[in-house]
Amino acid sequence: MHSRSNTNWLRVFSLAALAMIAIAAGTPAAHAQSTVGTITQLSGTANIQRAGATIAVAPNMPVMLHDRVITDANSSLTIGLVDNSSLQLGASSTLIIDESVLVNGVGAPSKVGLLGGKLNSVIVGAMKGSSPTFEVHTPNAIGAVRGTRFLFSFSNSPDPAYKDCVEFTDVDVETGTVQVCNDEKQCKKKQCEDLTAGKHLRIACCAFVGASTSGLSTLETAGIVAGGVGVAAGAGLGAAAGTGAFGGGTSPGCPNGMPGPPCGPKSPKH
Repeated sequence: MHSRSNTNWLRVFSLAALAMIAIAAGTPAAHAQSTVGTITQLSGTANIQRAGATIAVAPNMPVMLHDRVITDANSSLTIGLVDNSSLQLGASSTLIIDESVLVNGVGAPSKVGLLGGKLNSVIVGAMKGSSPTFEVHTPNAIGAVRGTRFLFSFSNSPDPAYKDCVEFTDVDVETGTVQVCNDEKQCKKKQCEDLTAGKHLRIACCAFVGASTSGLSTLETAGIVAGGVGVAAGAGLGAAAGTGAFGGGTSPGCPNGMPGPPCGPKSPKH
């Protein structure tokens, strides 16, 4: 009886030891899978909020899944991805890495959240395909990417031209197509638009304000360049949104063709 008890104890101990070895061996792999990019360019200062800690950004620093990346005023940075794609974050901007996907066995962002500021994305190689492999979410819009290069901008500052709305997403596409939708969780009616190369679109709260020619070529001369140069501090969106709107009628006297009474939907409360 005593011998059987010792045998059982040794078996339990052996299993526990094997489990600890497996966990220890798997830790580097788990860490590698959660890495989604690297800081390849930094101008000015920025921070990463990770697991309750705030870390100063430095060149060659790894970017992890669920990181919140925040640039200061007059600052910018570039996150290099596995296939030479890049995410270029402008001044006073906040980006969250929400989801990732394995590309050639290495993690890469598949869904990011832009909470403020400007994000210029250059999607090439394995990240580019006929079906969307990369999404940009703002508080009032979603962009599913089928193109190569595009700019998202989000602002929650009041604009006197838009009554009762303080959420604005602007999208410029240089190459390919980006399907832009409003946030159906906040809006009574979901609306989507395929934005092609050379076009600009604004979403004010839930409303699509008319598309116009993109000012992205102007942004290039201001410092947004493929290959990791980064977003120039203070670069504007270029062309303003045109008049008119996709879907819905226009209320008399409403500026910029905002549909609905009065002058577009109210900004949803958070």
